[in-house]
Amino acid sequence: MKKNELLSMQLECTMLFQSNPYMVETVEGLEIRLGRNKKDLEPVIDSLLKQEIIQKIGDDSLPLFRYKEPVVTTEIDLTSELNKS
Repeated sequence: MKKNELLSMQLECTMLFQSNPYMVETVEGLEIRLGRNKKDLEPVIDSLLKQEIIQKIGDDSLPLFRYKEPVVTTEIDLTSELNKS
């Protein structure tokens, strides 16, 4: 698979999970939803797992995937910046 195709599929898969944050899906389910081949989806899923965009739940006999909410920082520590002045 070409790099451009891989990036395009990563974006498609990310958008699907992000648009459906409570969706839990198998590779076969993603295959149907995205209209893509399982063989082509596997490296995409591996990449999204490494980037922590999705997470794997369940066991290896039936792996399920779901969106992983990004960590949002609500507090900013400026004390180190103030001490520099």
